[in-house]
Amino acid sequence: MTEVRFTSRTVSRRTVIKGAAATAAVIPMTQILGGEVHAAGKVLRVGHTKQNQAASPATTADGGSLQILGCVGEWLAWVAQDGSLEPRVAESWKASNGLKTWTFKIRKGIKFHDGTELTADDVVWTFKWHLTASNASSQVGNYKGVLSAAGVVKTGAYEVTFNLDSPDSSFPFTVASTSYGSLIMPDGVAGDKTWIAKMISAGPWVLESHVEGNKTVFTRNDNYWDESRRPAFEKLEMIQFASAAAAVPQLTTGKIDVILALSAEDAVKLKKNKKITLDLTPGARTLHGHMRCDWGPFTDKRVRRAAALTLNRAGYIKGVMKGFATFGNDSPMDPYPTRDTTVPQREKDLAEAKKLMAAAGNKGFTVDLSSWQRDDIVKFAQVIKDSLKAIGITANLKIDGPSAAVYYGDPYPSVKGKIFEYDNNAWLASNLGVTDWGGRAVPDVYLRREFKSTGDWSAAHYNSAAFDAAADEYLQAASPAKKKVASGKIQRIALEDTPYIISYYDVGISPRRANIKGVFVNSMSQIDTSRATG
Repeated sequence: MTEVRFTSRTVSRRTVIKGAAATAAVIPMTQILGGEVHAAGKVLRVGHTKQNQAASPATTADGGSLQILGCVGEWLAWVAQDGSLEPRVAESWKASNGLKTWTFKIRKGIKFHDGTELTADDVVWTFKWHLTASNASSQVGNYKGVLSAAGVVKTGAYEVTFNLDSPDSSFPFTVASTSYGSLIMPDGVAGDKTWIAKMISAGPWVLESHVEGNKTVFTRNDNYWDESRRPAFEKLEMIQFASAAAAVPQLTTGKIDVILALSAEDAVKLKKNKKITLDLTPGARTLHGHMRCDWGPFTDKRVRRAAALTLNRAGYIKGVMKGFATFGNDSPMDPYPTRDTTVPQREKDLAEAKKLMAAAGNKGFTVDLSSWQRDDIVKFAQVIKDSLKAIGITANLKIDGPSAAVYYGDPYPSVKGKIFEYDNNAWLASNLGVTDWGGRAVPDVYLRREFKSTGDWSAAHYNSAAFDAAADEYLQAASPAKKKVASGKIQRIALEDTPYIISYYDVGISPRRANIKGVFVNSMSQIDTSRATG
């Protein structure tokens, strides 16, 4: 039988607060590889998601691009496979001033790929660059309402202080690899598409070549600051596939060593292969089904609740996910230890759904269901389409190609009070859509960028003062107990208003050749291969 390795994510997803301070027939989108199996110890080959965005710090906004950056970059801290924070560029941090001031000690002796030393100047430059509006960085939404450019201050040659706009109990996660574009760049180096030519940061791998949408090749960084994590392999190849399933034959024949984010159905097929190990990472990674709250057929929350009540969540987890998932309850709080477990789990209830539709005076309608071509997305969209039929809603699937150029196209970003009075099948203008979300170690990004009225990734265009207040309460809470209270409020409001259908959270499945050891994949599908052997 295939070995299955399970990584627990419980206490490791804790908040970093301790009192008032914290410490620290799809064709692969690459050329088909040759028939010979490569020599072990020379080249490590990883099959991963096709990128939808350019792999630069400013433009990255999808799994394919962030998986590339995860190899070359170095962050203040790295979110490990178990959800904890590993200090990297920062060797420690602490909070003061009621969680509004965070001071990070920068590790001495780190060098960028060009040989220059990394100091506080580079850290300050990196965050100020992302926070400067004219640079149009996709990362700025992670800091909206929390950190402004003026708040990033050098307080020593190897010390940086962040003076926040509002208290934040989990701020170290915000400046860690969770904000995947915020890898540390040399002072004066822009993080726009020009960065891609050299990809200079301070990570364990150095760029050799990059063909967008195809393959990225890295060489070992022999000057990496952590000697215990200097790669054993000489090269790393990150090879893009339009479908993870298309990579499986190359894994089983030894032409690649690891696949990121394999579907449960394909993983089951590998369980009897003794040459394959399945690494499992539970977390918050999942698909969110949004319903526009500001325009279109879902403006009445009773219709949205009715839609959510048509889904058979248990059946989906057992049938489609093959048990590799946990229940979602239509809020972003469900995978976390601060979740209020007294909030009832939403289940399929067609009788109640029909009552809600009748109360709303709605006999049904036809709507487009928009998303993009990926195995799990297409399956989930089809289930939503089939489920909605029971309450008279006809959903026409509008599935973009694997490049997702339409779905993740214009308009962008979402802006509070700005109503797109059309549905062009794009993410932020579609009435009904399915969006892929990577798993974060804390729910802050979902709260700030997706659910809050000021979010720039708010596909539902949800605007609730009560939810905003509950979210702020959670984000500023200084203890797990206070976070749990705030989480309960968030969960109940989300069930009442139902801007999103979040019916499950999947267990990340990363199959690898059994001889390959020391590969760690976190819930955002960022891969750490610095300790890989084989």
